[in-house]
Amino acid sequence: MEFNPKKAILIGFTCFVLAGCSANPAQQTPQNIESDQVQTTTEVLDSVVDALMISPHLELKKTDDEALLIEFSNIQAFNFDGSRLSHELQTALIDISKVLMPIPNLRINVIGHTDNLGNAEYNQVLSENRAKQVADFLREQGLNPAFLTTAGYGPAHPIADNRTAKGRAANRRVELMVSF
Repeated sequence: MEFNPKKAILIGFTCFVLAGCSANPAQQTPQNIESDQVQTTTEVLDSVVDALMISPHLELKKTDDEALLIEFSNIQAFNFDGSRLSHELQTALIDISKVLMPIPNLRINVIGHTDNLGNAEYNQVLSENRAKQVADFLREQGLNPAFLTTAGYGPAHPIADNRTAKGRAANRRVELMVSF
């Protein structure tokens, strides 16, 4: 299924409107939101999942604390020893940005990872740089920098076997933890 930008924008706008946002969300307070306009966190989360499911490059996992883990399991995000975003990853991040941008006060933690080649200190810095590159790209797409954080875990959390080239490529990745 291909990404449909009109559908994503419509769903994002719907989330924005249903969340009771005014023209300036920074001035929005609980006292001036009508109770029938407010969506629960679960409803917003479900709307975002529905909108993002149209992208074949993403794996979405709801967490116990009503957050959303976005993984890029079908994308080689980075080359060996690199922090430059692949074209595929940029495309997926643009799709995600279009869905998330209209939602006020969401938090995105960008988490970088590496394979296990090289020393641990170097891989830690590389994973942090990968997360920073993704966060910078999301800022360029219009997401609020105040709600973007980064973390790097180096090779500490592999998702594939580091003994194979394919496994190492899968471990060179980023994940987005989105909370509402």
